Amino acid sequence: MSKYCQRCRFENPDDTFWCYNCNTKIINNVVQNTQHPIPHYLEQENKRPATSTEQHHPKKFLKISIVSCMVVLPCIFGFILFNGFNFTFGYHNEFLGINCQINQDFWFEGNYLNTSEGWSFTLRKVKDYTLEGRILGLKTYGKNDIPYDPCNIFSPIDLVIGIDTVQTNPDKYDYSISSFDHRKVSWILYNDDSSDYYYFKSHTGNNHIIPHTKAVLDALKNISTNDIVILKGSLIDLYGINGNRYWEWTTDTIIGNYDCEIILVDEIEVLKSN
Repeated sequence: MSKYCQRCRFENPDDTFWCYNCNTKIINNVVQNTQHPIPHYLEQENKRPATSTEQHHPKKFLKISIVSCMVVLPCIFGFILFNGFNFTFGYHNEFLGINCQINQDFWFEGNYLNTSEGWSFTLRKVKDYTLEGRILGLKTYGKNDIPYDPCNIFSPIDLVIGIDTVQTNPDKYDYSISSFDHRKVSWILYNDDSSDYYYFKSHTGNNHIIPHTKAVLDALKNISTNDIVILKGSLIDLYGINGNRYWEWTTDTIIGNYDCEIILVDEIEVLKSN
């Protein structure tokens, strides 16, 4: 006795449950050898793959992949190029606004600075500090800026300040601020005179500003490059915790060596440029 497949009529052994030819499950009926032979159209069908989903089209897939790469890669490259150019050459001239609010987004309790996002910073005073100089460049920060920095919410602006001759005679120095990166500043001085270079380097600095009062915060919202500012307050170090996260922010103590000063500003005076 044999089992014939009800689909393709292929003859299978009696103990078979799945057709050897088309892999169709065979129903439980035994058929004699005297059944009709397999029809010609079924023989042709049996030579084709069982389903269309089993067929692969490597050439078609390759074409789709190439087209996708041709479309996606230029978009990614253009996005990176545009944002990199904007970051490098645009940020130091754009006042993007200060949106944080004192006693709402952050507040002070003695030697502690707390934020609405759950950070608590211990403030360690390094020394009293007064700085007068010309604003050569600035950049504002928001709490959601990338890369994330929890200090952005209470230190919403960096000021690149020049002092002494750089303040009083800035036209003597042909310079440009090339970038702000992770709250660090880079500049270029177009002058082959090494003495000018070292003087400019030692008389400019990037300052992280923390407003200690609402009056200071409001004044910071209206400053621009070339303004003369007088900042009075103190240099501080900050040590913050938020759950199991920890953040340390320490200050430099002197302007002009590429390290940044963190200034808790109690008073500010702004002399607008003409």
